[in-house]
Amino acid sequence: MEVMKRLGDNIDTRTGLFLSQLNNGSVKPYQGQITSSTFKMSRIINYKNSFLPQITGEVTSYLGETHISIKMRPVTFVLIFMSFWLGTAGLVCLGILLAGLSQLPQLFREGFSPFLLVPFVMFAFGSVLSIFAFKTETKKSKAFLEELLEGQEATSTVY
Repeated sequence: MEVMKRLGDNIDTRTGLFLSQLNNGSVKPYQGQITSSTFKMSRIINYKNSFLPQITGEVTSYLGETHISIKMRPVTFVLIFMSFWLGTAGLVCLGILLAGLSQLPQLFREGFSPFLLVPFVMFAFGSVLSIFAFKTETKKSKAFLEELLEGQEATSTVY
């Protein structure tokens, strides 16, 4: 299949952890595994980005056309860590809000402490970092795959 050949020409099949994405001499832009109709890959980069997407895909043929379904997601460890970070910060923020609402008159008398904003800043920073870093990398991979495979993004409607 032409699609799998194009992918194979651009994926270094060296086995390695998806956490170690630094370019160590590879001339191919991606590393991963290819089987008969599926592939799993990640971009090889010259910098460290924990939010680099793991790309999994499946190639199928239907009515003479080749269809490629692709999923991009962060590494499982990063998902777990960010869930813990955002979950903890979110619960602390909720606790501060609930405590602040129940003691609103006392808060006005004693004054507001800027220290109470720390969990909100941590939550906002974690959210923005996750979204921005992941979206930046997915755009690069999506553009590369569209160009490599001369693809058109399919639109689908779910009813």
